[in-house]
Amino acid sequence: MRILSVNVGTSRPVTVKHQTVQTGIYKTPVTRPVTVSRFGLQDDVRIETRKMGLEHSAVYAYPFEHYAYWQQELACEPFPTGQFGENLTVTGLMEDEVRIGDIFRFGDTILQVAHPRIPCGKLNARMGFRFSTKFLQSGKVGYYLRVLKEGNVATDDSIELLERDEASPTMEEFVRVVHYEYWDEKALQNLLQARDLMPAWRETIEGKLARTQAACGWHGLREFEITGRQQESQNTVSFYLECVRGRPLAPFHGGQQLMVGLGGRGGGSQQRWPCYISGNPQNLSNYRVTLRHKVVDNESGSDDSLTSVLIALKVGDRILCNAPHGAAKATLQQDRITVLISEGAGIAAILSLLYELEAQQARVILIHISTDDEPQELLREVNDLNKRNASWQVSQVTTVDSSLTHSELARLQATPTESNVHIAGSRSFVKRLARELKEANYPPSNLMVYNIE
Repeated sequence: MRILSVNVGTSRPVTVKHQTVQTGIYKTPVTRPVTVSRFGLQDDVRIETRKMGLEHSAVYAYPFEHYAYWQQELACEPFPTGQFGENLTVTGLMEDEVRIGDIFRFGDTILQVAHPRIPCGKLNARMGFRFSTKFLQSGKVGYYLRVLKEGNVATDDSIELLERDEASPTMEEFVRVVHYEYWDEKALQNLLQARDLMPAWRETIEGKLARTQAACGWHGLREFEITGRQQESQNTVSFYLECVRGRPLAPFHGGQQLMVGLGGRGGGSQQRWPCYISGNPQNLSNYRVTLRHKVVDNESGSDDSLTSVLIALKVGDRILCNAPHGAAKATLQQDRITVLISEGAGIAAILSLLYELEAQQARVILIHISTDDEPQELLREVNDLNKRNASWQVSQVTTVDSSLTHSELARLQATPTESNVHIAGSRSFVKRLARELKEANYPPSNLMVYNIE
């Protein structure tokens, strides 16, 4: 471990959000030894007081190993040292190793790792494009150090680790949890145990922890791995999801959804699609979500919809999800008959409701309208549920052999005043059936609809 380059900067103007401001981010290497005082390097311009405090951001170090990565990522010529605004370009001190509170000897100066660098608009100005988001997402951010013993640093000085708390979080962990995995209550609590955590960061993390603890399910986007894949029909797939961090899953209720996201973990270019949870609410070893692929017609005849990307996902792929959401639980009332009417792949939205109704020993009427392309494995589960619940009334019909309207089928089984009705299927199906039921005096407050497309 050594100092590859010592860099200092002078003040110069840049444009940030259409305003001209001064910055010292443009740093160049110096060949002489440089004195390090409590607030930074001699002759290095500090333009503004940082939120975290000058003493906690006295020296900024950046691993030289990242230079090759950014050169390839950005397809540009090699950068000079100091390109990212660092005072010390170092080797051998990567973010997945360096921990909050680490104490190092740099030359005859003793420095302590204070916190990771969180980029601002001035880095965008320095790099010439919208770079800060990509920089943060990479985790290759470097870190700020506070000065415990003033002295001098110079190019080729060795770096020696003097003290480390192995329980303190690494830079990689700190950035990942604070900015992307703030849903993880346990990880946030671990960050608060960091050695010599500065007050400003403690306040920020405690705020995130409070929001996470108050959230329904979890706060923000959680990363899941696909651990199983079931082709239910030609256009319908079920995925089994487990948390990549091995954390327990949040409870869910019948009829709820996960909002599945693809794209960068920062969320800037993310695409999201709602998927119904089709698993058993009593089984939280994983989430099972079912997705129906809706073909999009366009002039080229091809299908470039998000569902075509999602349905092609494989075991081992990762996705981001919001917490389970939906208001189905409010309609599961013990004093009412629950009528479930599903069409084709709509059974995916109904199945988790059936598991919940079984646990409640509720009265159930299920009418399923079969289609040519529907999830066969899920229907087998429905049949198994029906066999062990003798009081349930379950019937399967087709749109061809039924002379009754769907609303008439429902009225034969339960009256509007004694039933809550759940309708699941294609958008056109649920819209038409909901209209028919309202015309048949079913109160809108007693109707729940689930679009499976």
